[in-house]
Amino acid sequence: MRIVKTISCAGLVLASIAGRAGDNTGIDLYESGMFNVSKIYFLKQLNTSTTPEAKAEACFYIGENYLQLNKPDSADYYYRQGLELAPLYLFNQIGLQKLALKNLTGKDELKKAEQAFKDIIKSDRKNIRLPLAVAQAYVYAGNISKANDFIRDAKKIDSKNGLPYVVEGDILWAQEKYGDAASKYDMAIYFSPELVGAYIKNARLYKAINRDAAFDILNRVGRIAPHFSGRYQLLGELYKDIPGQSALAAENYGKFIDAGYYDSENLLAYVGILYFDKQYEKMLPIVRSVVRQQPDNLVAKRLLAYGLSKTEPGEESIRAIRSFVETTPEERLIMQDYLCYAEQLEANKHYVDAAVNYKKVIQRDESKKILWQNIADLYQRSQQPDSAIRYYNLYLDFTGQPDPTVYFQIGRNYFTMATADSLNAATLYAKADSLFAMLTEIAPTRYLGFFWRARTNSALDPETTEGLAQPYYEKVIELVIDQPDRYKMQLIEAYKYFGYFHYLKADAITMQNKGNAKPAREEYLKVKDYFSKVLELDPNDATALKVMEDINVQ
Repeated sequence: MRIVKTISCAGLVLASIAGRAGDNTGIDLYESGMFNVSKIYFLKQLNTSTTPEAKAEACFYIGENYLQLNKPDSADYYYRQGLELAPLYLFNQIGLQKLALKNLTGKDELKKAEQAFKDIIKSDRKNIRLPLAVAQAYVYAGNISKANDFIRDAKKIDSKNGLPYVVEGDILWAQEKYGDAASKYDMAIYFSPELVGAYIKNARLYKAINRDAAFDILNRVGRIAPHFSGRYQLLGELYKDIPGQSALAAENYGKFIDAGYYDSENLLAYVGILYFDKQYEKMLPIVRSVVRQQPDNLVAKRLLAYGLSKTEPGEESIRAIRSFVETTPEERLIMQDYLCYAEQLEANKHYVDAAVNYKKVIQRDESKKILWQNIADLYQRSQQPDSAIRYYNLYLDFTGQPDPTVYFQIGRNYFTMATADSLNAATLYAKADSLFAMLTEIAPTRYLGFFWRARTNSALDPETTEGLAQPYYEKVIELVIDQPDRYKMQLIEAYKYFGYFHYLKADAITMQNKGNAKPAREEYLKVKDYFSKVLELDPNDATALKVMEDINVQ
């Protein structure tokens, strides 16, 4: 399987090419490809070292790290500073020659440069790191063939040293020959088991294709260099990619940060891990500090807004995400930005603005069309029933499945529109009724569809002369009669409808008989029966009490 490329040719790493006395942390970080972190380590070393040679070594590694970070001017500055501190420290001489070699094209110039390198190597023929440093100079100049010549020279000095194989592995990695690179790192470890950088690079190579192998390699690093912070960084990255392991990711990456050698990019990676582990209170002070130092850092501003949305979902959170969205170029915004903004607006009842941003989420990622329902709900809450209906229908089209809850909401919105539009009320009520009818077909044992069909048909029969709502209120009573406490409101509404319906019939009969109520006695008794049921549920119902007082039949 092809291993995913994780470093570029500009990020080619050389194994330890200077002395390894005392604490090797900075060199190990450099060899592991952690250039910014290694740079920070050696900048501190430059300030605390007490001998010119130690300062010169720090300058060399600072220069090497800057060169790997594509900052040759900074590299040149530190190589020169190191040479001034200790003129006999050979590696800064190689560093300056390396920068010059990059721009040489003539044969004579190239020959002179090669001779200068050879002269440096002759000054310490047994130092394997000198020809390897020259090899890197040729790699930097793009001359891999010449680099391999000097790697072979290094192997002649010590055929059982792992350093040359690390350099070969780096060259192969830059050429995207990942399997061959891994083999070279294995060889380096075989000959020199203490080369931490070879382990770390191998673990990074295996990270994409064999996570268990990567963990095994890092466990070996733990045995030879238990306090090496770079190991914890990679452990954190590995755990981050495993579902359900965010706590271990945070724990390990936190140990890397605690070591004290990190940059703002590392801090933000840690903040991101804390965010996904829901350690919002811990992440916020860290990300706030980054924003203070780098107010234009988009990643920091994004994570600050995200963190606030989880801890302080109020106006401060809205201000943070609004500021981020409105001040960030549109092409730099991602779907999650609009989603966070929409969620915060919704939580704070800015419904229309929330709907606008949910639409932007869908524009960025069509798989999020499930949010059509959220948008419809928001328009419903903001009393825009026509827009709510439109987006509920888009949601149904997207899912392709019957949804009783959505049918109910569409029906309610048609009902709402009908109550406010007398001119088109009949058409809108009819549409509402058709939706509620679909609901009764999907859920025939639930009262809701029948209840709203009753209300809708009652509205279609405003004088209650045709009794259009009767069959639906009857069904409501049938379905909920066994739970009067739970469905008290629905039962009272149904009983009042029937009571009023029979009252109108009784009144009509009385009128036909010139005010004689006796022929309407049966209907009046029905009226009293229904309003008695109302009073059983609510003894203080004013309408029912008035009716019972006014109707005097035996």
